[in-house]
Amino acid sequence: MLPIKLLCQLTKSKTRIIRIDKYHEFFPDLFIRLIRLFVQFVVNLFLNPMTKPLSRRQFLQQFLPASGTAVLFLAGCRLQAEPTPTSVPPATAVPSPPATLPPLSRDLILTPNDEFYIMETNGTPTIDRAEWQLTIDGEVENPLTLSFTDIAARPFIEQMRTLECIGNAVGGNQIGNAVWGGILLADLLDEVGVRETAVRAKFEAADNYETSVTLDWINQPGAMLAYQMNGEPLPPEHGYPLRLFMPGLYGQKMPKWITRIEFIDHNLHLGTWENQGWSNVAKVKTNSQIMMPTHIQKVPLAPLEIFGVAYAGDRHITQVEVGIENQDGDLHWQLVEELVRGPSDEVWTQFYLPWTPPSAGTYTLLVRATDETGFVQTERARRVLEGAFPDGTDKIHNIVIVVE
Repeated sequence: MLPIKLLCQLTKSKTRIIRIDKYHEFFPDLFIRLIRLFVQFVVNLFLNPMTKPLSRRQFLQQFLPASGTAVLFLAGCRLQAEPTPTSVPPATAVPSPPATLPPLSRDLILTPNDEFYIMETNGTPTIDRAEWQLTIDGEVENPLTLSFTDIAARPFIEQMRTLECIGNAVGGNQIGNAVWGGILLADLLDEVGVRETAVRAKFEAADNYETSVTLDWINQPGAMLAYQMNGEPLPPEHGYPLRLFMPGLYGQKMPKWITRIEFIDHNLHLGTWENQGWSNVAKVKTNSQIMMPTHIQKVPLAPLEIFGVAYAGDRHITQVEVGIENQDGDLHWQLVEELVRGPSDEVWTQFYLPWTPPSAGTYTLLVRATDETGFVQTERARRVLEGAFPDGTDKIHNIVIVVE
């Protein structure tokens, strides 16, 4: 399962955005695809309570073929309307795999704004930037209230960051990578003067969302307030006019549409999702997933590359291994030698492993990552999109492919 539709076409030419329908010839017949999509929908619906439920109309839009091609379902993400590729064959055709798969680019992937996963608790609020304010108060010496003009007048920075939802299932799509622009939070904290009595920072947002963290998270040098995303103004669904980022945490702890940072003198506060049983720490677990090939994909009996990403919040990915399991259950792990890293450990690591299937048949592909602490993913996921409640997941992603 790809994390953001297909993110981009991975060719040696310039990276560009495409729909997964572009690769219709790699997929099995329509019936199998619809079964797979239905399973993903049901599992993600019940195993990830953070996923926004679909209306009847949205469900039909996701599962019924449109203009002769199946539409990829992304649980928890709002999909954008796109033109149907003219090269897609009729839905009645049963495609065969091509002689070879396209080469993959080594460009670091940035998720386009309109492809980035969306997680909403109470819908997207309508905010007038001229009226919006950010208040920093509580256990501070100098409470501060800032307008957007005040924020934008401060020194601007840009940082590439990968963002993942704590409810992202194994191999799920609730993860993306972007360049965020805004200001460092440390400068504001210096101005307000946080008192020694403060033990926790509580966040409030315009959609009535609440959460909080201990001070070690908000005091990190990389903590920032963002009002740009990939060089554009922050889209409303991604937190316009301002959202919070702190290295090493799931998105649960970094609210969109932030309006208040209150420093409190106790650890009793529980936020919106924490009150429903989700982690009150929400530290990113080391995880990885295979993005190409995809689950139940038909591939030719020819050399191919296995591609995917590994991510550990703010921890360094030291190695990635891919497992190849044949129909007899023989599993062999291979160390991935080619890793493409971002400007910091807060960005996912892309991995590429060349592999030539020894013969036709069904194979299971697995991936596991090791981080700088020595932690290695060990437990294998046993269900499609296995759930992440209550504190995320580090289970091993695995897919099945058919070599013909």
